[in-house]
Amino acid sequence: MLKVKFRPLIVPLALSSYLLCMNEARADLCDSNELVDKVIAQTKIANREQARIACKIDPTNTSNVIMAYAQWVPVKDEPESGTYYLTLLKFDRNNQLVNYRYLTRKAIVSDAISLDSIELDTANYKIANQQRALGVRLNYSGHSQPNPYSMQLLNLYNLQNKQQVLDSLIVERYRAETDTRCNADVEERKSILRMLNSTCKNYYDIQVKTTAQKSKFRGTYDHCHETKQKPTEQIMTLKFDGKQYQIPTQYKDDYVY
Repeated sequence: MLKVKFRPLIVPLALSSYLLCMNEARADLCDSNELVDKVIAQTKIANREQARIACKIDPTNTSNVIMAYAQWVPVKDEPESGTYYLTLLKFDRNNQLVNYRYLTRKAIVSDAISLDSIELDTANYKIANQQRALGVRLNYSGHSQPNPYSMQLLNLYNLQNKQQVLDSLIVERYRAETDTRCNADVEERKSILRMLNSTCKNYYDIQVKTTAQKSKFRGTYDHCHETKQKPTEQIMTLKFDGKQYQIPTQYKDDYVY
């Protein structure tokens, strides 16, 4: 048993600071408002308030930049409620002219568990011969101090066919139940994806390997003790059904948002 000073009340703040530092360290290509405005002006996107934006060099053509632009669409007469709609763009690095545009169809929910940021994942998701998917990671967090919660979802898009092939897979999750002083039950989980050689409907299968760690904190504010359980691993395989990769039925409740 390890003796630690634990204060669950500050977990959400610590997590937020960590994510902020990580975001700053990436030196996003779209930090320039002038550049973003020039690119978005070439599209039909009207409302730019509360947008979530991410950019990366296109690994398939380094003269291009990929931009993920999540547009906030508020509910009429309820400006604090609404949904995000994601547009994926490519533009030339030299002249900022847009040469590719894909408006995804499915709305991105942001409610009690709010969408804080988005990231582009340009790992080599080779889903089929001559076809590579683009990943978009959605970072969410809750706002309860006694029950801090955060998660990251992964969507995969086939830009060539303008098709979403993976929808809302939970690849990271942090959740806790606390008394805001010491006593807490904490669970952290992270998944890694690997493309397999086996296929279904001419698309390569995807292996998802997940590591989970549970911890308990017991004691008082000044004398808090942590007990970590042995990490557990879980492996599942996602298969393409002709439209999207499907999460096995027995895992859906725990891996689909």
